[in-house]
Amino acid sequence: MSKEHTTVTGALNESELVYTKVEAVDGIVKSLQASFAAGRMRNIEYRKQQLRAFLRGLREERKALYDAVFFDLHKSNVETELFEVGAVEYDIGLFLDNLDKWARPESRKLGSLQPAFLLSKAQVRKEPLGTVLVIGAWNYPVRILLLPVVGALAAGNTVVVKPSELSPHTAVVVERVISRYMDPDVIRVVQGGATETSELLKNKFDHFFYTGGGAVGRLVAHAAAESLAGVTLELGGKSPVIVHADVEDLVPTATRIMWSNLDNSGQVCVSVDYLLVHRSIKDRLVPLLIDAAISMYGRTPKKTEEYCRIINTRHWRRIMAMLRASEGTQLRVTDEEPDENDRFIPPTIVDGVNFDDALMQDEIFGPILPIVTYDTLEEAIDLVNSRAQPLALYVFAKPSSADHIISHTRSGTAVINDTMLSMASHNTPFGGVGPSGVGNYTGEYSFDTFSHHRYVLDRPLWFPSPGVDTIRMPPYSGKENAWKLSLGSPLVYPKLWSLRDSILGKLFTLIPFWRILAIIPGFIIALLKVKPAIKPRKD
Repeated sequence: MSKEHTTVTGALNESELVYTKVEAVDGIVKSLQASFAAGRMRNIEYRKQQLRAFLRGLREERKALYDAVFFDLHKSNVETELFEVGAVEYDIGLFLDNLDKWARPESRKLGSLQPAFLLSKAQVRKEPLGTVLVIGAWNYPVRILLLPVVGALAAGNTVVVKPSELSPHTAVVVERVISRYMDPDVIRVVQGGATETSELLKNKFDHFFYTGGGAVGRLVAHAAAESLAGVTLELGGKSPVIVHADVEDLVPTATRIMWSNLDNSGQVCVSVDYLLVHRSIKDRLVPLLIDAAISMYGRTPKKTEEYCRIINTRHWRRIMAMLRASEGTQLRVTDEEPDENDRFIPPTIVDGVNFDDALMQDEIFGPILPIVTYDTLEEAIDLVNSRAQPLALYVFAKPSSADHIISHTRSGTAVINDTMLSMASHNTPFGGVGPSGVGNYTGEYSFDTFSHHRYVLDRPLWFPSPGVDTIRMPPYSGKENAWKLSLGSPLVYPKLWSLRDSILGKLFTLIPFWRILAIIPGFIIALLKVKPAIKPRKD
């Protein structure tokens, strides 16, 4: 360990992680629910105040966060800045710049489309959900935990934050940031493992947000169902990269693939999990993959500060068991061997793998790249579609081939001619589909995830007249009420599609002239024939 990481602000050590008492969990949740009920976060300026305090805490504790992530994952300061702390700061900045606009009620056209709503006002208001739970993951212990927290606060919710106990140093610093800089009536941290998380899930939340594996994800989804609450699940899966024969340049292709496969030692939910390469170019691509790994980490990555470690011994053994059971050919990339004591696994490429191989059964989540060859584009597509939808799909090919692949596959995200750089883009929907996740977030999508879009209809009491207003009310039988069907349907659901699709119709759709003209005769007839629904009382 270098001198750069020998101390941590506040004399941090793993033993400082104190689990929250199980009996205290219920009280924490109830106190935040009471704060929300009291309207603590209704004011948008107060939300901004909390975001600024959050930003100040991140900046003042930046060194401690760097050190904590290094101790947990052996992740370099540069990588922690680029993909952890910097990402959260950027998202806070997006909200500070755009919150007024994103929170503003949106008007909806009604009368110009459906004449029954003439003179009505329709709004969609973005309102907070209530008290929400955010459960983070250990592989990006700052980013994955705090990005959804930023969105939840900006949307006006009170938040319970549960860091991963598997990255204990980072969990300590995150709690310090929140407890020192944030309003405890707005946001609280619950520390712990399975017992404490289970206790949290017994509570009623207005939204559950979880990042991690599918097994715990199912438990969170079940808890959300019990509460009849919304849920966002950011899971994972085996994200493939397809390199087709018509790819323009294999050198940047190899570099971008290996960066994704080896970053954080492959412990990334959108890391390249396996490579599908056209048989005609495989022998040219493989040496470039090896060269790319060496150019980033050298032949002795264990001695560098840039190469991460596996999070714990249990995961190290799980990955090594998959590798030892593989029937593929392991290609030597570096001069070092796996080391259980240091939780180190060197970059490893495994050639000659098929879909029945041990490496192809579950998400690897480690620095191992299985290579599967294919002969036709349709074969590659069929192989991808034979598995559950991945969180990400990467394609290196000419535009026509890439578009064909994406159009005939499903995934949470898709990237052409690059890999997980998509993680760095904010204000775009990041999330999975099917087994890889439910819902999405970052930027405005986080705001929408943690907001209720409340439809508010404002109708005048004086319009239409009481007689005409009976068009929607019983009785419907008898000749005297036949007008309700003949006039009511065009009023509510007009079907003048031909006029609407014409140039003149599109122009008039902007204002309700043609629709008003269409119903004037019916209104006149109704006014002449229909008596008031409520007769004045005679004393």
